[in-house]
Amino acid sequence: MLRILFESSDLAGFHSPSPDDHIKIFLPGQGEAAPAMRDFTPRAWNIEAGSFTLDFALHPKGPAVEWAHNARIGDTLEIGGPRGSNVAPSDFDWYLLVGDATALPSIARRMESLPGNTPVHVVALVAGPEEQPYLAPSPSQHVTWLHQAGSLAAGSSVADSTAGQLPRLLEAINHAKPPTGDGFIWVGAENTLARGIYRHVVDTLAHPPEWTKAAAYWSQGEADGGGSIS
Repeated sequence: MLRILFESSDLAGFHSPSPDDHIKIFLPGQGEAAPAMRDFTPRAWNIEAGSFTLDFALHPKGPAVEWAHNARIGDTLEIGGPRGSNVAPSDFDWYLLVGDATALPSIARRMESLPGNTPVHVVALVAGPEEQPYLAPSPSQHVTWLHQAGSLAAGSSVADSTAGQLPRLLEAINHAKPPTGDGFIWVGAENTLARGIYRHVVDTLAHPPEWTKAAAYWSQGEADGGGSIS
């Protein structure tokens, strides 16, 4: 994960009430090409200081990662949003948060926003153990880490193996064993994974759809392929 701090005098009124809000960033195109647009979660912001933070998950390639790697002090970036927020109640008895590396900023914000004694279980699929320090669970929060790189077949890349991670994620979800009471399940991941997890949670585990939210944060092989699932 690569963190970049932005400063601007145009942040007055900026507001992001939901942990999974997204802003649209406009990445400069080559020559006369139109800017590439990508969605990102605002990780933190300070209106008085005129600053906000974005964390970039380091995919093997892509315009956002390329821009972040090459960014230097003084570079500029256009942003828009967030256009609207869907704020989940903070009074559920427990929470299950499932995501890949692109969802870690949203997961971290939700962990920080919930009451300190609320049971939270996170299932996170990341490239390797070097990404684990990103989350700082409280005593009532537990994180199950799945390392994608360690499960690759010879000659495969992390990106190539995305769809094959679904059984491991479902197994980890089945072993989460949430406490009694009403719970909220949130999912943010690659499109195929997020849809498979949502169907498993709602159809197999019979979790109420109205207490489940899933979103595709990206789609393998498709530019800007995210979107809401439920």
